[in-house]
Amino acid sequence: MSVIDFIAVRRRQSDTRSEATPAVSDKTRATPAALTASQFTRHIAHIIEDEMRRSLKRHVEVIDPREMIDLAKLVAELKAKYIGTTLAIASNRQPITDSELEQLRGYRVKIQELEAAHNELNEAIASQLVEVRGVVKE
Repeated sequence: MSVIDFIAVRRRQSDTRSEATPAVSDKTRATPAALTASQFTRHIAHIIEDEMRRSLKRHVEVIDPREMIDLAKLVAELKAKYIGTTLAIASNRQPITDSELEQLRGYRVKIQELEAAHNELNEAIASQLVEVRGVVKE
């Protein structure tokens, strides 16, 4: 069912509810086909996928594999800094300062954000929502 079909079903449902024809009983009035919850959620999932594909075409076009490598290097570098800073703070044998804590928090947030972006990117590639240069579609 396309988006237009779904909208048409909803429109027919609201039209039949708003009609005030006392001569016709509710039992004899034909009711339009209604969607089940699972049909509705599948339909919305298709809409999201279609919109995602269109939006990615506008914003990303084609991914160069070097971009993925750059992202992996960036995440690895941040993780190494996070671990190194943590070990340096721990070896000080002093209570952690607010600035050190803020520095660690900054690394952690950056790592989490880049990992989330990486996961979304991998999902888009696996779902073939975006093209990767030199990679053949399945």
